[in-house]
Amino acid sequence: MVAEYAKPMLDVGSPRVFNCNVLTRRVFTKDVKATPFFRNKVLNNLVLIKDALPDDQIRSARSAIGTKLYFPFNEKDIYEGGRTIFVHDKHLEQALIEQFGQGAIAKEALDDDMKALRIFDRLPSLDPFLLKDVFLNEGITIHEGYFEVGQEIWHQIEMFILERFEPVAKAAFPDALASDDKARKLIEKIWEARDIEALSPLIAAFRLPPTEALEIFSAWKGVNFYAFEYERVKPKFIAMLTWLNDTKIPMAAVSAQERTEVKNAIEQAKTQLRMEWQGVDKILGDYQSGYDKMFKLKTSSTDFVNFLRNSSKVYWALGNSLGKVGQGSYCWDLMTKRFPERKLPWENLREISTLLAKIFKPEAKPASAVSW
Repeated sequence: MVAEYAKPMLDVGSPRVFNCNVLTRRVFTKDVKATPFFRNKVLNNLVLIKDALPDDQIRSARSAIGTKLYFPFNEKDIYEGGRTIFVHDKHLEQALIEQFGQGAIAKEALDDDMKALRIFDRLPSLDPFLLKDVFLNEGITIHEGYFEVGQEIWHQIEMFILERFEPVAKAAFPDALASDDKARKLIEKIWEARDIEALSPLIAAFRLPPTEALEIFSAWKGVNFYAFEYERVKPKFIAMLTWLNDTKIPMAAVSAQERTEVKNAIEQAKTQLRMEWQGVDKILGDYQSGYDKMFKLKTSSTDFVNFLRNSSKVYWALGNSLGKVGQGSYCWDLMTKRFPERKLPWENLREISTLLAKIFKPEAKPASAVSW
């Protein structure tokens, strides 16, 4: 049993949350004939959350985060508390049957639902763009109401990523008369990251391990998404950090112990937030530098090739950090915006500082921590 998730941490809007419970209600309010996300009806009451792995699971993991299923005690009010289990848990199928009862889980539909859950677990964050893209790429039809990403922002992200792919694809056919046409087709294959034969010119050109090539190209697309998202969320990040820096702890009407607790929570959130953002900034700066050296300055391919080979680790590092920043900024904005100049009463200040300290709690590093 858990009551560790405050209301904003379960809301639709955070890049670390897929609140199937709320989204299903929204979908059916607009379309009573809609197809729910999961084939087993009861699973549509779940909330999926990206969360830190327990310390005893960190060592063998490729990332410090996993995908948790949150089973609310009350499906009509998910904030009353619930149970959780990680998607990668070997007992997950049995836990689902025990949670909902034999009669509520149709065995013939469970395979499809488990496949969908494993897709969630392949992503470092639950941004609507990433979710929509991966399910489209898998050929799985999902009602568009489950992915709240507008056509305009989808197009902007798509164009940003495709522009990054173009020089790489053209580099594979430098002398061919039909290089533009071939490059366009290769760009499509990079986006899909499913056809290893079609990608063989790039695999050979960059000397990529064939067994890892599809994962590398898929991760590279994800890195480019996070590069786009980094610029988009920067203003809110700056606003949140400025607020943390400028917030004053009241000296009257509260005990010294309470002041210390809130001050420590704010300092922890501030320190970790800076570290997460600096890590993202360095990764994307190094990536841009390597990309420019190869395709703009044409001075060296070493840094970009090294990036590609390590793109899977980079992808998870970026997703983890930007996911936490996005979750923190969502909660901060929601819990402070109704107060003039975001100056909070004591209880509200204590609540948000405690929550931010939890979100930005330092994580143990897996054995496969990023190094490139």
